[in-house]
Amino acid sequence: MSGPLASSSSRAWGLFGQDRLVSDFRRAVIAGPRHAYILAGAPQSGRRTLAVAFAKALNCLEPPAPGEFCGHCGVCRRIDRGVFPDVSIFDLSAQAERERASGKNLTLTIATVREVTSQVAYRPSEARWRVVIIDDVESMQDTAQEAFLKTLEEPPPYAVILLLTTDADVLLPTIRSRCVTVRMQVANASAVEEALLHRGVTEDDSTRIAALSNGRVGWAMTAAADRTVLERALEEEKEAAGWLAAGAFDRLVRAWMLAEEFAKDRESVYRKLHAVQRAWRGILYRRHGVAATGTIAQGDMSPDMLTPLSGLSIARAMASVDECITDLEANVRPRLALQTMVISWPDLPR
Repeated sequence: MSGPLASSSSRAWGLFGQDRLVSDFRRAVIAGPRHAYILAGAPQSGRRTLAVAFAKALNCLEPPAPGEFCGHCGVCRRIDRGVFPDVSIFDLSAQAERERASGKNLTLTIATVREVTSQVAYRPSEARWRVVIIDDVESMQDTAQEAFLKTLEEPPPYAVILLLTTDADVLLPTIRSRCVTVRMQVANASAVEEALLHRGVTEDDSTRIAALSNGRVGWAMTAAADRTVLERALEEEKEAAGWLAAGAFDRLVRAWMLAEEFAKDRESVYRKLHAVQRAWRGILYRRHGVAATGTIAQGDMSPDMLTPLSGLSIARAMASVDECITDLEANVRPRLALQTMVISWPDLPR
């Protein structure tokens, strides 16, 4: 399914730029769902929105079309409020609240797995399907995953289990083999901008936020509602532009500083690396005269000034950022990963 009809269906599910996935899940509602799914994607990429919409489509009392949900019946409204008895959501914050934990909850525990198992075992009290959504699954240690295996191996016929994670590959192969893995699509900037305009955001802000979003509609909505999030992203983009424009020594110094920061605030470093990735992409667009947004894309460097830079050298710089992020996630020493990245960058015209 594609085109305006698919796009309209995606918007009805609260998603933009995910037409194919919405079409697939609509078909699953009509034909009958599989017992377990893994929804993998970056934070704020729409995983939970998709999971909750699927739960509504499975149980809606007044679907306007096959595979859809109305959004206004008692079941849909209660699912949205988190009070429908046949749809349960588990995550780190809910676990902390249940356990009244002080400090950070860093992993989903075996106690939470047992609670999930008990919820899956209950027959639906009002609806056709019992839907159990488990977020932050990447935090589940191997022992907890192993405890969860039996539930996946012998699920009751009325249960649908949705595992939400940033990275499906960190789950045990035995977990993955018993689920359908679905990877969230990266929305393009026009889809993110459309979503923002649909929410009443001004055209100028929609264009600017979409350019900073990395395809994450959820982040874009947060940035539109919270000016501090947008201002932080703009500041990080300016820092990235300055890093790329610096000389070789200053680039290395900045890399070493970020390596020190990584031990204290990983997410901040990842955000800054994504800003660097956007900056290199902006340079690539400007090098080839493609219209784009962003600090460097809108900067003083004309396509003629960038002619000495080859498209291949810019592409290698972009790839180096990807490799650095992968290395950091694999626990390579931060200083080595970041230093290796900047050494591969071409010099910018001065």
